[in-house]
This record gives sequence, C-alpha cells and structure tokens, in this order.
Amino acid sequence: MEKIRLHYLVGDVHMGGHDVHRVAKNNMRLLEAAGAFKVTVVCDGPGLGDMGFDEYFDRGLLNGCDVIVFNCGNYRFNTPGEQRLLEEAVAGGAGFVFLHGDHPCYWVEAGMQPWPELEKMAMLMWREPTTHGDYGDHHVSIELPDHPITRGLADFDTRDEVFCTMQNIHGVPFTVLASAYSDPAVVSRHGLPGTGCREPVALVGSYGKGRTYNQVLGHVWPYYTGHGLGENTMASFAPRPFRQMFVRGCEWAATGGVERTLGFDGAAVLL
Repeated sequence: MEKIRLHYLVGDVHMGGHDVHRVAKNNMRLLEAAGAFKVTVVCDGPGLGDMGFDEYFDRGLLNGCDVIVFNCGNYRFNTPGEQRLLEEAVAGGAGFVFLHGDHPCYWVEAGMQPWPELEKMAMLMWREPTTHGDYGDHHVSIELPDHPITRGLADFDTRDEVFCTMQNIHGVPFTVLASAYSDPAVVSRHGLPGTGCREPVALVGSYGKGRTYNQVLGHVWPYYTGHGLGENTMASFAPRPFRQMFVRGCEWAATGGVERTLGFDGAAVLL
C-alpha cells in the first residue's frame, strides 16, 4: 500500500510567536512512528525543510499531495495567487489539517492580509472576542467517541492553553470531536475568568471535496513568559491521546478513514 503523501507547511517562529519549528520536528517524529506517511516539509528555516516555499511553488507541488498540514500563519499565502493554489488543492480533495498558533492569522481587523477561504477551511478562528486563560492544567472530553479520529480514545488531562469563544466567521458547518472546560473560577494573569463552557479543541468539517481537521491544542512557546510553567516545553504533547488524534486526523483528512494509523499508540520520544 502506498504511503499517504503529506505536505507539512511551516512558517517562521517569529511570526505569531509559537515555536512552530520545534512543533514540526516533533510532529514529524509522530508521523514517522505511525509509519503511514511520506512527509515533505516545506520551510524556509535552515535545517528543517526538504525545500523552501519558492521552490515548492515553482515546482507546482501543492497539487501532488493527499493532505496538507498547515502551520505557517501569515508567513506565506499573502497573495491571491498563493492562496488560490491551496484553495484549489483542498477543494479538489486534499485534506487540510490546521494547527495551534495559526488561529489569529489572516485577521484583517488586526492589519493582516485577509483570506476568507482559509477561515472557512479552519472553521473556527481567533477573532474578537476570543480569549484564552493561562497555560495550565485542563481536562479534555471526547465529545464524539464514534468518529474515526477519536474512536476508542478516553478523556484525558493535559497541560496547555484553551482558546475560548472562537468565531465561526462564515457560518460553516463543523463537528466537535473534543472539548475542554474553561473554569470561571480560574482567573488569568490578565484578569480574565474562564467562560464556564466546554470549548472546542478538536473539530472536523469540509471544504469542497476536502476534509478538514482543526487541532486547537498544542501550545509551545520558544521561551518562558510567565504565562504558565511548561509553556516553553513539549508538555502539551505529552498525552498519548493528543498524539493519536493528530496522526489519525492527518490520515482521516487524506482518506476519510484511519485504517493505517488506528494501531498507533502514541509512543514516540519527543525533542
């Protein structure tokens, strides 16, 4: 059986703040351990990508994949031409996986280049009045245990940050696979209490013929800011169900099933 062709698009760690390079290196370890993917990493950073974005676009490779993992924020896709390439690939059937840290991107009210079609693919974005509490301990509840991505997985505890009241800007349909409770008794360092709601942390939908998966958890910052102990570590990647959901989400977005990754137990040594 041929491996799933996965293209992992990585931006710049200084745009958006999150340590997307470290996240990419560790996600590649998970994908390799699962054994189901042929991964091409696109990144302009030294020593990480198989190629840079200019070469990737010049060679027209975006249409030659089964699933796209998007973690490049506003670094690229700021022109209609580049945006159209990704839109056509996903609408034509390529899967789309959207990672933590990209949710505030392409926010026109914040002075960024707009990209309405990306907002539709992601389903939920960080837009006013979205907030998050401090990085800390959270309980994740599996909301749809019969979906291929979450089948057989139990609720789990994690150390992460939870985005609250994210916005479905274009009213696209989606299904929540997992949620995390935002406790109103917990007040952040900015004086913001939790919402008292179970906030979505994993959701699926579609864009044209493509399946879409939004992984809201997975906060990793390059350095400690006082936001919460562990924010600059891979602690948010520690729970094995979180790892399994990412790997399964990539296969599901590509094929609609998880036959090749269902046996992956999340075991991997991360950096």
